[in-house]
Amino acid sequence: MNRNTSCEYRCLSAGKLRRQALLPLAACAALFASTAALSAQDDAVNDDEIITLDEFVVTTGIRDSLMAGIEIKKNSYQLVDAIIAEDIGKFPDNNVVEALQRVSGVQVTDRAGAEVNRVFIRGLEDVTTTINGRNIFISSGRAMALADIPAALVNRIDVYKTRSAEQIESGIAGVIDVKTQRPFYFGGPRVVIAARGIYLEEADEINPVGSVLVSDVWETDSGSRFGAMINVSYAKTKYRDQSLTAGAMVPFMTENPPEGWVPYERIFPDDGRVAEQPVWTPGTETGLPDEPGSTLMINGVPTEYYLGRDALFGTDVWGDRDR
Repeated sequence: MNRNTSCEYRCLSAGKLRRQALLPLAACAALFASTAALSAQDDAVNDDEIITLDEFVVTTGIRDSLMAGIEIKKNSYQLVDAIIAEDIGKFPDNNVVEALQRVSGVQVTDRAGAEVNRVFIRGLEDVTTTINGRNIFISSGRAMALADIPAALVNRIDVYKTRSAEQIESGIAGVIDVKTQRPFYFGGPRVVIAARGIYLEEADEINPVGSVLVSDVWETDSGSRFGAMINVSYAKTKYRDQSLTAGAMVPFMTENPPEGWVPYERIFPDDGRVAEQPVWTPGTETGLPDEPGSTLMINGVPTEYYLGRDALFGTDVWGDRDR
């Protein structure tokens, strides 16, 4: 910076001090000292000492994707949320359902096979799914399995929480529209190759996920534009699902059972050794009392019991999935 710039800086600093009259004296002194130091540095710089910086480019992919989502919400008459990929092949999740869990008002569930599968909008499950605004018919109905759509093929996902007359009338909860990549989204030729590995701890496997996109746009002699694109995605998942399910709470005898019973024996509702049938009623809303000292009538005698689980069920499922 030259001397003229330094003088302008000092005047601007003094102007700020006049406008902010409530600054402490110490802050004013520090500001004047730093201004004087800058002026002294300017005096020592010669005009011949010019430093040329290399060219650098600042990209704002994440910020641009967030701003684009805000613009979609602002310009829509409906309640709509949108998530947009910050760059090709860099959607933050593996499939559309996993990506939707980042949208407010959307809940995902049915976590199995190392992924989520079902989508709810404001707690309702009846959701219409479309691809690029079109209804898709599959073997099991008209609802597209969003978990089958790899996130690498997606450009944008719109979640409509209220309906309009131009949309398909089904779906009480709302509409989820998945927009895939298209050649006219890019200004010219584009080739993108993306690959990553996802480690699943339970299966102790690294699962590959990759995608390739080749796109180009041509100008015809008539002045119109022609575009073509090939977008391929592959994902292989080796997963392991483990679960434990506790059985029902049922009564057992204590260590001091009545005559004809053994310690810790299970008490069945229709035990023939008890005159009053049933001994206890299963399936009640509150179940058997669990307070200490609770009793059952065993042949007219109040008898204490223990409550315990009748079983513990465990599953260990391994599987492979290719998309």
